[in-house]
Formats: sequence, C-alpha cells, structure tokens
Amino acid sequence: MLSWRRALQFAPDASLDPTWFRTFETSTYDGENSIDLQEIDRPDGSYDFISLSMVMEFVPDDRKAFGELARIGSDGCIIHNSSGSMLGAATSTHHYEAHGSFGRYHYYGSDLESRLEVKRHGFSAVRVQAVDPVTGTPDAIHFLCRQEGDTDALSAALLV
Repeated sequence: MLSWRRALQFAPDASLDPTWFRTFETSTYDGENSIDLQEIDRPDGSYDFISLSMVMEFVPDDRKAFGELARIGSDGCIIHNSSGSMLGAATSTHHYEAHGSFGRYHYYGSDLESRLEVKRHGFSAVRVQAVDPVTGTPDAIHFLCRQEGDTDALSAALLV
C-alpha cells in the first residue's frame, strides 16, 4: 500500500520508515528543507502520502495550509495527521496569535474534519483513537484519503 507512494513528512517522526516509500522527503521547521505549509513550493499532485505529526496546530492559517496540502496531494493521496490537541472536545479553539507555552494557534476538537473542509478537498477520513507512546496522552490520528479503496483498506488494517 505504501511502496509506490511519494512521501512528504513534516516534522521528524520515527514511526515512519523511509524505506516503506518510493521516495521520502522530510521538512523540518526552521531546519533542513523547511517548507512553509501556507505556501508550499511544490507542484500540484507531487505526493501520494503526506504526514504531519504535531504540526497543524502551530500553523497560523490552518485552512490555507490544508488547501496547500490538498493541492500537492495526488489523486491517490493519503494525509496522516496527528495533532495531540483536545480532540475529545466537541469544538476546536483557535487563536490569532501563538498561545500557551508551546505557541499553538489551534487546539483541535472533534470538529477537525469540518474545520479543514476535508470533504470539499476530496478526502474521506479514517479516525483512530490512540495513546501517544511518549506522553501517554490520548490522541486521535486522522488518515485522510482521496480514494475510497484506501479508506476501506486502512479501516480494515486498523481493526486488526
């Protein structure tokens, strides 16, 4: 399911092995290959798998950023997003300036999919409840898929 995909990972995350993918590019904020999520300098349809771990909540204009992710995602793209926010809350909280000790702009609630207009951008979602192995806090991981078959395959694989 992954071996043919061109992957882009925002922020280092050891849970992904670069050898799983045909190509693998990493962007580290203020580091090597730092890509601005609000203005991604890549052509349309460049990636088939995009991973964001603890990233979207630190982007001032998250809706613009998601539009850019959708633009660079191929027709078969899967976006993996983990936010570690308040996903147990019914609604998200948003700030115009960096907020709190970590400088978040967004504390996502269970309305994340509607906030980012996932369906309007052609994605369907598989949401997985998990516990962060480092912090021990509950997290919801979203896999946003452009192809219905990917949604079905991920749902089946994650139920095992």
